Amino acid sequence: RYRRFARPLSYAAFLAGARAAAGDPDVVHATSHLAALAGLTLRKPLVYSEHWSVFLPENPARLSAPMARLARLALERADLVLPPSEAMRAALAAHAPRAKLRVVPNVVDDELFRPARHEPSGRLISAGLMGENGAKGYDVLLRALALLDGRRAELEIVGDGPRRPQYEALARELGLEGRVHFAGYRPKPELAERMRGADLFVLASRFENNPCVVLEAMASGLPVVATRVGGLPELVDERSGLLAEPRSPESIAGCIAEALDRLDAFDRDEIARRARERYGPAAVGALLRRAYEDAIASRRSGGARP
Repeated sequence: RYRRFARPLSYAAFLAGARAAAGDPDVVHATSHLAALAGLTLRKPLVYSEHWSVFLPENPARLSAPMARLARLALERADLVLPPSEAMRAALAAHAPRAKLRVVPNVVDDELFRPARHEPSGRLISAGLMGENGAKGYDVLLRALALLDGRRAELEIVGDGPRRPQYEALARELGLEGRVHFAGYRPKPELAERMRGADLFVLASRFENNPCVVLEAMASGLPVVATRVGGLPELVDERSGLLAEPRSPESIAGCIAEALDRLDAFDRDEIARRARERYGPAAVGALLRRAYEDAIASRRSGGARP
């Protein structure tokens, strides 16, 4: 509701509303720098998760100078900041050198996203927002698919956004009718089922943090072909997939072809097991619990942030 007001009144309304809703917690966990600033007014131990890709160097977008100062204040005043990837940790450290940083990855629902018996079909799947910034690189992915002409490979893209008409037009221009299906938004259970039926998950991102959709794909047992940007190299290794060069249809096409040629080399059950052990609710929950305990202990020992 705070968005009804013009800036800076909207920010003041947000802070007031967040403070009123918080009550008297043992620890505050904020998920944006504005929420963290509201949390600071409670004078409670503050843990702050930062997922916004605007901090990543590959992202051409930048915070305004006032917002950058507010973000730095929140980052450096929080008792503990939890970026979900080493790439984001490095970016936040450059922006706020005094921040106390600890990587805690995103979590995957490993009961919903799980492996199943699979027969190779030549079907690829990708998923994500088709935003104005082109972050997911669907244009690059479509050009890569066009280079695979002659192979039995079809692509399903789950997701939607303002650039979808452009991508549909590009698919027609590249002669990919019948090989690309734009599925639009789908509920998570349906996405999980579609993932289980695919050979590969592919992601051609221009910049990336710790994408939940890759965790979901791996929890479903899918090998992943992704670009070597941001936090993706932290997720994908030789046992779970291949990394391609960003913005390069040729590199992405080569990795897709290689992965399809050696699908038997990827153990889908093992990929799912590793994803569950690293990103399942039990694993991430334990990391969060430790973060809360450490933030509370720091305050009790006199380690309050200045």
